[in-house]
Amino acid sequence: MNLQDFMQQLGAAHQNVPPETSIPDTAEQVTISALALIKMLKHARAGIPFEVMGLLLGDIVDDYHIRVYDVFSMPQTASSVSVESVDPIFQQKMVELLNLTGRMENCIGWYHSHPSYGCWLSSVDINTQQSYEQLNKKSIAVVIDPIQSVRGKVVIDAFRLIPQQSMITQQEPRQTTSNTGHLQKPGLEALLRGLNRYYYSINIKFKCNDLEQKMLQNLYKNSWAEGLKCNSAIENSNRNEQCVEEMSKLACEYQKLIEDESKKGEQETKIKNTGKKDPKRHLGLKVDDLLDENLNAILGRMMATKAF
Repeated sequence: MNLQDFMQQLGAAHQNVPPETSIPDTAEQVTISALALIKMLKHARAGIPFEVMGLLLGDIVDDYHIRVYDVFSMPQTASSVSVESVDPIFQQKMVELLNLTGRMENCIGWYHSHPSYGCWLSSVDINTQQSYEQLNKKSIAVVIDPIQSVRGKVVIDAFRLIPQQSMITQQEPRQTTSNTGHLQKPGLEALLRGLNRYYYSINIKFKCNDLEQKMLQNLYKNSWAEGLKCNSAIENSNRNEQCVEEMSKLACEYQKLIEDESKKGEQETKIKNTGKKDPKRHLGLKVDDLLDENLNAILGRMMATKAF
């Protein structure tokens, strides 16, 4: 088939589609704030090895954009493989209390954790999602894996059920558009559990405002009082012994490196040790750390003796 025949068939296919037919679109995005992401991750990690769940607060901006500003946990019965809510009135009470504090967002879905086994929806999760979609057809289900998540990469995904009509006719519930390359590649476990058959994935984007960015920058920042803390003499002694043992091992490795370099040459030795630990560099770092710790300990004890 040449290019001209292909273009004619493509044009004929587009002409057969009625203009009034509404076609779903994969360009929909879920924007999750940094505050909501941190609260979900901390809640999920606190519940390991059991699943946890909570509700999403946000806005449905339009047909293609959902914003999640905050989350809160809720009463639940959970095991390592399932989680269910036990208080159906809690959601309404919590939203009313939040409205009194000035938080006017609505509940736009729910989240739960899957410790160590990826992001997908089980049969219990599908039933829970159906109850939320009966209240609001745009509701979403967010799944987060706290064990597989590491610093810099959070294993998270958002889902919505495929309408029954699309299931019967076996039609794709969304039109393939520009977001195809940005959707997460589905895993084998998720495909076996009904992804793209009973529910589909929605693209997630994270966003920070200025205040949230400052909060994240100060999250692991030490306060000024950290410099005044003094370890006990026993802890310093044990730490010094440990550092000296590590320095002794690094010195032996460095000596062996020098001997290999004198026998095989600098270039060949450098190629051989590519990707391996540099004992010279680590030895220097250990020496600097040991000096800093001991100087700080001595100065701290002198200040404590003088002041107290």
